[in-house]
Amino acid sequence: MTLYQSLKQYDGSPKTALYFRSESISYSSLIKRVDSYADKLVSLGITENTVVSILAPNVPETVIALYALNKIGAIVTILHPLIPPSMLLESLRETKSWYLLILDARYHSYENELKSFPIPVFFLTAYPDLKPLIKLGFKIGYHKSLTSINKEKYLYLIQSPKRKFKTNTDDQKPSVYLRSGGTTGKSKTVILNDTNILYPGSQSEIILNHDLSNVSMIGLLPMFHGFGLSMGIVAPLMNQAASCLMIKFNSNEIIRKIKQGKLNVLITIPYMTEKLLANKHFKGKMLQKIYATYIGSDKPDPRLFNHFNDLMEEYGSQNRLLEGYGLTETVTVNFVNTLSNNKTGSVGKPLHQVRFRICKDNDYRNDIGPNKVGQILISSPTVCLGYLNTKQEDQPFYIDADDTRYLITGDEGYYDSDGYLFFKNREHEVYKIAGYNIFPTDIEQTANKVKGVKQAVVLFHENKNHPYLSLIIISDKTKDDSVLLIDVKDYLEKKLIKYALPEKTFILESLPHTAIGKIDKAKLICLGY
Repeated sequence: MTLYQSLKQYDGSPKTALYFRSESISYSSLIKRVDSYADKLVSLGITENTVVSILAPNVPETVIALYALNKIGAIVTILHPLIPPSMLLESLRETKSWYLLILDARYHSYENELKSFPIPVFFLTAYPDLKPLIKLGFKIGYHKSLTSINKEKYLYLIQSPKRKFKTNTDDQKPSVYLRSGGTTGKSKTVILNDTNILYPGSQSEIILNHDLSNVSMIGLLPMFHGFGLSMGIVAPLMNQAASCLMIKFNSNEIIRKIKQGKLNVLITIPYMTEKLLANKHFKGKMLQKIYATYIGSDKPDPRLFNHFNDLMEEYGSQNRLLEGYGLTETVTVNFVNTLSNNKTGSVGKPLHQVRFRICKDNDYRNDIGPNKVGQILISSPTVCLGYLNTKQEDQPFYIDADDTRYLITGDEGYYDSDGYLFFKNREHEVYKIAGYNIFPTDIEQTANKVKGVKQAVVLFHENKNHPYLSLIIISDKTKDDSVLLIDVKDYLEKKLIKYALPEKTFILESLPHTAIGKIDKAKLICLGY
């Protein structure tokens, strides 16, 4: 089954598929729009295996475009909505994208670069799915941002008769590219097929232990995030449930939707959970309307579970904060705690058809047994096809003697005698800020490109409420320090997403080292850097 087929099976259903702002979109209406957009996209020249990049948050048109492109059989690259212009162009080149679909309100941030880049650009927008008064506010609020947009390139305004083309039915071919840190600790583009993306959703009823007919899951985590794509959007839509779309995190909006009965399953990350708990209105009998809350991405503080679950108990809610484990290379969750089957501190048991083993470094043949920390290897229907533009010998797989393909995750953990997996840490240095993977090597390599920088070192400050990065620069003395600091700041702002930008930058004469010659980052942090 393809993504499109998983949605099309509910054609004609009056049930709500999407909630967005104060509007609701039925399955019947959603599928009709998907089919119409597929005709539009074919008329633009998009065919099977055409690579199309989408740069937009979770508005209905983003979902519609994804399923329309899947119907055609195109390959969709889903980008971070706040990606810097230079990184956007790099991604377009790397993925060999032929088209870009971009949110109209974001176009002004990329206009100069895209005008000189040979790619057709078309626009997605939230406008058609807003109430009349909000539409007026949209026009006023984004007037300056929208002035340079060619109105003829809005997808919703393009007129196209019904087109004859073969609907894609191949769920094994590449269908989506997602950006990942890679199991090597360096940024990679992961190739996924529809089977990878759909599988977690096929286990939704088991995970939730609840009838999905009246479930509405939050569609807040962006679709470039495997957790957001597979569980926030695809899982509900393949089960005739609803996805409650949100462009950005707003605890008041979440609480309002819960009270209205439009949201009863939360998919979250630690940052969002802490903000919800800090909202004084997140309390009372309304909490009884939430069936379950699943947390992923960062490794949560154990105290967060206690705080959340105590609050639920106080107001008689069966909802609990449940942790799972997965990677972009496996789309999303492969292990998960459930309401009926959970263990404190663990990331849960494997889903059906998920096989795993814990191995010693570079010896992947044998499982080392329970309660021993080692590398996590996963074999699952969710395991990606591989990394884009990467040689076979550099792919993150181990093929067992029985031809079972395992993903070498680069993560460390152990399982207990009951089969629960406990995640320990990532083998390769990676940080989490606001739910996003931040790789210090990427930042350091970028800073090293600035003229005047001899060496760059990134430090991570694990502040509970405000984790941040600092950057240490060793100058080559060709520039004044004040000029170098400005040059580094300007260059990083052009090249990195905002979450990867160092909050503080220092220029030092030299760096401290440990006894074995490594840079002593712990000492630098203790010294106040």
